[in-house]
Amino acid sequence: MGGLDKIQPTEYAEQVAFRQWLDLMKLPYFRVPNETYTKSWRQKRMNTELGVKAGVPDIFICVAGRVVAVEMKRIKGGVVSPHQKEWIETLNEHGLETVVARGASEAIEFIERKLK
Repeated sequence: MGGLDKIQPTEYAEQVAFRQWLDLMKLPYFRVPNETYTKSWRQKRMNTELGVKAGVPDIFICVAGRVVAVEMKRIKGGVVSPHQKEWIETLNEHGLETVVARGASEAIEFIERKLK
């Protein structure tokens, strides 16, 4: 198969595909851009003061009268950070179902189960 079998979409590409599906399904969602990388100490301080937190899940979706959260990862190789694990556990403990999806297909399957 050459090198083609080793090519896999990035986490970015997987999340874009999932977002496009959410748009097709007309499901409301939002993303909190928590990876606001900056060299500016002033901006870092402002981000902290405004509530930016490491590890917050990538996307929140309104489905079947509830909000759920998805942390997107690549199909293979994506690592869930300690901050992400902590957020997932905390949100689940507080009743906001949160999962790690390895690829757009897994995220879509999660949401489809909620639609049934």
